[in-house]
Formats: sequence, structure tokens, C-alpha cells
Amino acid sequence: MVHPRHRRQHIGSRLLDAAMDELRRRGVARVLLIVDRSCGAGVAFAAARGGLLDSSEYRMHQDAAPPLQGAYEQLSLRPAVSADAEFLRDCIARGFRLSEEAVARDDWAARVARTLVIEHDGTRVGVLHVERDEAAHTAGIYGFVVQPELQGRGYGRGALSTITRAVRSEGIDSVHLEVLIDNPAALHLYESCGFASTGVEDYYLIER
Repeated sequence: MVHPRHRRQHIGSRLLDAAMDELRRRGVARVLLIVDRSCGAGVAFAAARGGLLDSSEYRMHQDAAPPLQGAYEQLSLRPAVSADAEFLRDCIARGFRLSEEAVARDDWAARVARTLVIEHDGTRVGVLHVERDEAAHTAGIYGFVVQPELQGRGYGRGALSTITRAVRSEGIDSVHLEVLIDNPAALHLYESCGFASTGVEDYYLIER
């Protein structure tokens, strides 16, 4: 991002060029440029740099937790441990339809350290990660997925209700997440839990 007072001075182009040079040295071939769809200058910049629209996500915010829907006494969330690594790999790969190559590139030790495992009656059913910004009183939910064969049973709704209420009890005022535009089931789930769309982020692919 370039500050509005300093735009139209080719600073953005020079920053992207420097980033691309560094990524080439690191052997990275695919780069995603994240652009707010409402920012016409950003969309034009991505097009000028040869970016091709790869995917799009709704930004969603929950400003107030809705009443609990159903009973989730048997649902719990706990920090992941090293023994959960294989489950995390399988859950994330299948839930997000990632290739073996993409999964292999991930730092699974770091992934385990920042992940919560969703369990129902002692059985692992999914995962999620929460990042808190205590200064801004906000929290973001990432990597949220329930095993594909276990979806539709209320586990996702229960986990989302549980974690949003938990972070709010810690002083968090607003919770946000992103969801792919072409994932209507997840969009419906989030809306039913009090999340509303606040905008769209487009991901433009720039290949070296």
C-alpha cells in the first residue's frame, strides 16, 4: 500500500518490482496481489502489471454475537499438539482442496502452534485459527474448516458460535473473516452466525 499523499509517483511499481526480485531469488513463481474491488486505482494497477483474476473473497464482520442456535455441550475447542499434525494436513488439504505441493510447502510446526482443534464428543472434526488484535479490540478467524464428510451436522456453526463468544469475553468487540465468493455453503453459515459482508477482495495472479 502507498499512502494516498504519495501516489502517482511510481512508488507502488517500484515496491512491487523489488518484491518480485526478492521472490525470484527465493524461487517463488506465483504471486497474488490483493486488491480491494472498490479501489479503482488498485484494480487498474493490477491490470497494468498483467494480473489475472484468480479468486475473490467477501470480507465479513460480526459486530455482535447472535443467540446460540442449538446445543453444543459435546463440542469443544483445544490447542493443537504435535500429534495433530497429520490430522491438520488432511483436514486443510481436503477442506480447501489444496494440492499435495501446496500442503508440502506449509510450515506444519508453526501451523500446529497456532491452530485450535474442533472436537465433538472427543472426536476431531475440524480446525480453526484466531488472531487477536488487542489494541484494536478485533479478532480474525482463519483456516476454518470442518472435515468434508462431517459438514452439515452443525459442527461449524457450533465452533463459530463458541469461538466468537470466547473472544468477546476477552474484550474483543468485532470479529472478521474472509470467504470465497464461490462457496455459498460457507457464506450461508457465516451469515447465519451474524456475519455480514463489508466488501470484496480480489486476488490477481502475477506470474514471473
